[in-house]
Amino acid sequence: MKNTLLGLSCAAILALSSCGKDNNPGGTQTTAVDEQEVITQFVSVVGNPNYVDIQAKATLLNTSITTFLATPTDANLTAARVAWKNTRQPWEQAEGFLFGPVEDENYDPTMDSWPLNRTDVDALIGSSDVITLSYVDGLDGFSKGFHGIEYIIFGPGGTRKAADITARQKDYLKFTSQSLLNTTTALMNSWAASGDNYAAKITTAGNGSTAFKTRKELFTTIVTQMAGICEEVGTGKMAEPFTERDSTKDESSYSHNTTTDFINNIQGVLNVYTATYNGTKGTTSLSALVASKNLALDTKIKTQIQTALSSMALITPTFEKAIYDNRDKISNSQAALATLQATLEGDLTTFIQTNIKD
Repeated sequence: MKNTLLGLSCAAILALSSCGKDNNPGGTQTTAVDEQEVITQFVSVVGNPNYVDIQAKATLLNTSITTFLATPTDANLTAARVAWKNTRQPWEQAEGFLFGPVEDENYDPTMDSWPLNRTDVDALIGSSDVITLSYVDGLDGFSKGFHGIEYIIFGPGGTRKAADITARQKDYLKFTSQSLLNTTTALMNSWAASGDNYAAKITTAGNGSTAFKTRKELFTTIVTQMAGICEEVGTGKMAEPFTERDSTKDESSYSHNTTTDFINNIQGVLNVYTATYNGTKGTTSLSALVASKNLALDTKIKTQIQTALSSMALITPTFEKAIYDNRDKISNSQAALATLQATLEGDLTTFIQTNIKD
């Protein structure tokens, strides 16, 4: 996403780690974990499925918008809004591993720059320019993408009615939705074996990959991106609107989906760390690798992820209101994210540098 601008009880972390009697006083598990299999599981369980899911949800979003444009009822508008939120979920989770084509090919800023340049979008809609797919494709990321669609279908305050959407707004909506779908398709294909197969550059890390000369380089990149999204949420997405008390600078202010976006970002970190996505769990993971050598660190990381998720869930009723009325919950979330970020950048990075030997 681009912008302009401790310990818990065993019961509290039961969902993330085992708190049974420690039969290994050395603090490690005895089962060896294969580094190559950790990489393979990240790609096959998290990376590729996440990008496939984004594209599938964007397809449904485009279909729902097409339906609304043909029959512009409030019910169809509501369906489009639901589809938009459904597409946001996998996209925000994918920001837990924001490297490769998503950055190299500018798919991220193309789809998800914020806050939306509402002035330019309104000027376009108010102009006599012919709005086409190529026209929208040529706009910068702050004038299209997720937040361009959000602005039209939700409107300021999230109160827009179907009858309020003008013909020009419908033209913009039609082609902005198609442009987003095309970008998600390109992103999916960039990893797919039938496409540019970036996934193979990951699975061959240290064994002929043109992207990662060593496995250590790949693991370091993964951990860096996990820490990076913690920093972006805590000191970027949250901080500016919170500090300035300006809800127009929230990430998804029209839909009031901002807090959910944050939670999905950190869920993405958990997905990467545990090789889990949409209920499917890999046979091994980075978490298992860490636990095999330093069980205390693995428990610490998973506990801190859960603490961050739980703290953000307390930001109510919406982030837009919380920056005025529930500020302590935002501050607590920022603190939890900073703690997690420090552990990832410090302890986990040191673990990678120490234990990955290729």
